[in-house]
Amino acid sequence: MLSPAQMPPKQQPAKAQKSPGPRATCGPGATSSNASNGDSATEANSSQILKAINTMKGEFVSRFDGLFRAIWGIQDELKVVSVRVTEAEDRIGTNEDDIPSLKSQNTTMKAAIEELVSKVDDLENQARRSNLHLVGLPEKEERSDMCAFLEKWIPTVLGEHNFPQPVLIERAHRIGAARAEPGANVRPRVVIMKFLNYANRSRVIKAARSKGEILYENQRVMFFPDVSADRVRRSKVFDSVKKELASLSIPTLHYGIIHPAKLLGPVFQK
Repeated sequence: MLSPAQMPPKQQPAKAQKSPGPRATCGPGATSSNASNGDSATEANSSQILKAINTMKGEFVSRFDGLFRAIWGIQDELKVVSVRVTEAEDRIGTNEDDIPSLKSQNTTMKAAIEELVSKVDDLENQARRSNLHLVGLPEKEERSDMCAFLEKWIPTVLGEHNFPQPVLIERAHRIGAARAEPGANVRPRVVIMKFLNYANRSRVIKAARSKGEILYENQRVMFFPDVSADRVRRSKVFDSVKKELASLSIPTLHYGIIHPAKLLGPVFQK
């Protein structure tokens, strides 16, 4: 056997040789051309960037100027509003301070007005004390002189023994405009009469109540006191009560309205 020293050396496989590519030009002319091209491109890009920045800056400045002007305008308006709110608060505070005194004055004036209204109503009713209303007298029965007709007719229908003195009527007329063609179903207008003195008026109303039903040519007529509108309104409050009492159909049940506007009764009479 051969010793390791005597053995032939192993052959190494051959490595592939790389073909040399195109070599870059390394001359001084090529280097300066590339540098100049890079500088010009950089300068162009820088100028475009600066131009874009300046454009954006101008846009931002114009926008911020408008925004600042709007903010300044809002601040001015807020100052005006603040002044007005302060004035309004002062006025509201003054008004709130005046409310208690105004309420007191209102209460006093309301009481005074109610008292005056009551006095005026009483004076109106006092002025109407000598007046009576006649309801149901047919139209045109008085001819041309209502006073002369009533002075003659009242003692006749109520009884001359009730009138020791002649019945003297100062004024008398119908209430409302005259109807052109009064028909059978048309209610005649109310007659209002003013007596020369209160004594005659009292005798008439007393005799009418004593007689009960009064007829004129088979038509029922009625005498009523002449009172103010407020007195009539207060008396109408008892209309529903009087209607219910009348529906009971009790002959001994008596009721009525007394001065100023109070319900009398009901009472039972034997």
